[in-house]
Order: sequence, then C-alpha cells, then structure tokens
Amino acid sequence: MKLRKVQETLYKIHRYLLEHHSEYFRRIVAERGDTLGRSDESPLPLPQDVTQQAFDCLLSFLYHGIYDPASISLADWTTILQVSTRLQCTKVREYAIRELTARRSSLPPVELLVLAKAHDVPAWLGPAYAELVRRPAPLSEDDAERLGARTAAQVARAREMLREEEYALFQQRRYGAKYVFPERPDEQLVARAVHDVFNLPGPA
Repeated sequence: MKLRKVQETLYKIHRYLLEHHSEYFRRIVAERGDTLGRSDESPLPLPQDVTQQAFDCLLSFLYHGIYDPASISLADWTTILQVSTRLQCTKVREYAIRELTARRSSLPPVELLVLAKAHDVPAWLGPAYAELVRRPAPLSEDDAERLGARTAAQVARAREMLREEEYALFQQRRYGAKYVFPERPDEQLVARAVHDVFNLPGPA
C-alpha cells in the first residue's frame, strides 16, 4: 500500500493500481526510491495543480467507473481527461477521449476547444471551430475571453468570410451574378453596428 498526499489529505491506495496506469508514478518511484510512499511521514507527492476533487475522480474511475463507464457524468469525464493527462495515465486518457468524443455534441464548442488545446486533442479542433463558425450567434465576451484574443479574432474572421460567401452565392443564384461588396459600406450601418456592439452613448 502507498500513501499519497493531496492538499494535506493522505490517501492509502493500492500501489499496483497507480503504478500500472501512471507513468508519472512509475518515474517518481524509480527516481526517489521504493521506500517513498510507504508511511505517513514520507508520502508520495502529487503535482500541486492536481486537486483533491480531481484525484478523487480518477480513483473513483480506476476502482469503479472503469467497469461501468455509462455511469460517469460528462463533467467527470472532463476531469478524468485533465488529471490523466497530467499524471500521464495513457490508457485512462485514451478512454476519456473516446468517451468525450462520443458525447461531443453535449459539450459547448468553446469548452471543446479549450479542452482540445489544453490537453492536446487535435481531432476536436476542426469540429469545434466549424460549430462556432456556422452557428447564428457570434462569440460572447466570455467566450472570447476563454479562447484568447488570437483565436477569437480567427473565429470572427472565418464567420465573416462564410457569411460573405453565403450572401454572394445567394445573389448569384437569384440574379445570375455574384454580389460584390462595396469598397465603402453605408456609414449609417457602420454607426449602428458600432453603437450596438460597443454600447456607446448617444444615438446610433
């Protein structure tokens, strides 16, 4: 049995379980010696960014959830992905990615993008970007903050390109000629857009 310290809480856990699943634990034991983690005085440490809640979630999966994956909530799968990536639990990480991919439609596209970038799941990037580009509603301020300035600007540019192309194709099908946007837009429309988006005082 081994004891591991998470946010001042000591855990008594089967040694084989975590060493079998986690490259992080195997490396720590190899580097610091086999006696580490065998007593309350020398608990095997975890990274400081692994919270007690996340570690509990991982343990629950390893002891119980692995036999009944359908019982695990979407939020818990997200946590399992985070902690398994951090602790280098390769098989658990693959399991979490597979389950989250199957339930991808239940995740907001911004959440999916944040997860994909934070935990290196490139297969989720394309579908998440596509959903943000095609949906009617633009990015909210909270969405833009979570994505970061560069990504938010890229999404806005892609949305603009899509809508320009859609409108031009509509005009072509209806009138037989592809619409060309004017070099300078109507200034009243510009003023109204600026007023509405930036909440400036005074008339639009």
